[in-house]
Amino acid sequence: MDRARSDTADTADTADTAGVVDPESEVELTAAESRSVRRRSDRDEGAVRVRGGTPITPIGGPEDVDPRRHPRATVIGLAVVGLLFVLTGFAIGTSMRDGERAVLAARVPVPRLDGNTLEEATRTLEGLGLLVAVEYQPNEAVPTGTVFGQRPVAGSKLEVGTEVTLVVSDGPAGVKVPDTTGFQGSEAVKLLEANGLAPVLQPTHDEKVRPGEVLRTDPAAGSRAVPGATVAVLVSDGPAPRQVPAIAGTPIAEGFAALGRAGVGLGKVTATVVEGTPAGVVVSTDPPAGSAIPRDQPVDVVVTESAPSLKAPSVTGLLRSSAAEALADSPLVISYRNQTVAFDDSRSGRVIAQSIPAGTAVSPGMQLQLTVAVAAAPPTTTRVPGATTTTAP
Repeated sequence: MDRARSDTADTADTADTAGVVDPESEVELTAAESRSVRRRSDRDEGAVRVRGGTPITPIGGPEDVDPRRHPRATVIGLAVVGLLFVLTGFAIGTSMRDGERAVLAARVPVPRLDGNTLEEATRTLEGLGLLVAVEYQPNEAVPTGTVFGQRPVAGSKLEVGTEVTLVVSDGPAGVKVPDTTGFQGSEAVKLLEANGLAPVLQPTHDEKVRPGEVLRTDPAAGSRAVPGATVAVLVSDGPAPRQVPAIAGTPIAEGFAALGRAGVGLGKVTATVVEGTPAGVVVSTDPPAGSAIPRDQPVDVVVTESAPSLKAPSVTGLLRSSAAEALADSPLVISYRNQTVAFDDSRSGRVIAQSIPAGTAVSPGMQLQLTVAVAAAPPTTTRVPGATTTTAP
């Protein structure tokens, strides 16, 4: 029995030394490694050993870890923490941007538009801030110009400014009217006839499109028509005629402005003197007011001007014939009266007076009367023997 106890003691001593480092045998260890060995030795002293000699550490306080023994783990830990911060910031930023987009991009529900006319449906969608595209399709049952389909469907929620396609009936299936806008009329006729339609040219005034070019068709391009149907081709006939405005009696500036507003040009301007009318007034136009003329055709205008300054001429003392010659181009109205003078008066046959003194300001058409001296007949003499008798005329 004593031997058994001895064996048991030897076994226990062996177990006690298992896992314990002998400090004397580790003479080459570094200081850090020595401290680690001592800590393990201290822990092993309080360990519970089981069969096989493996120590089990009981639950106790936290174990100190020397960070210098695990530098890679420290770096990895810091990297993981930094990555978590980055991912968190990105998630917050994305959430905020999504929220901003949700606020800025308002969404509206698409209404059901079947049965509406194209004009009604367009008005409704534009009122919601949506864009409209039109797609014509033949339909035997739905009246021409009526919506019978849409993309996207009713109830969809779209951002403001999104396009909605309306499917519009263009009546029974037929020939699609080609687009001839901008074609010459003759070219449009050939194209429409080649598509089995019957084109008819209709001249239409237009202020911008050159004469002879197609403005549009009726039915419109893109719609459908039964084979052989008549298609009106509206061709530009140039600008509409202009009517000459009535500007006689108006001031020059006002009259000229009226011509510009009417779309006609200003032609030759002639000035004339009109008695009783102040200068700067329109007298007449050519063509006359009310005439229809092409756009920009010039209109000649007659306006008043001030009369030149006139003074009564001096013709006193001139022979009547000389005075008449001098006043031949005068704007005055000339008249004559005779005044008898002595038969031997040297003034006989000459102008001895004028109704308007020379140098007086006059205006065209005024009366100027000239007085001309006319010699009286000479006296007669009767001779009687022994006496002479003279009789006055």
